[in-house]
Amino acid sequence: MGLFSKKPVRELTEAEEKQIKDEMRKQILTKSENDILMIKQIRDLTNMNVGEAKDLFNQFRSELYDCMADNQ
Repeated sequence: MGLFSKKPVRELTEAEEKQIKDEMRKQILTKSENDILMIKQIRDLTNMNVGEAKDLFNQFRSELYDCMADNQ
């Protein structure tokens, strides 16, 4: 076999699957909390209502995603 031979594919154990799902859950919650904090910051800086601040936040996010996609 060569130096870069492919390892056999295996299924995750229940413990591994649980660990990955727990980490994903934490990341999702953290992302939601961060989004809420950013929307609150926009609202506080601009005196917009929550809906307007959320719209601006989503606009900024779209612009950033577009910029990141263009750079790839």
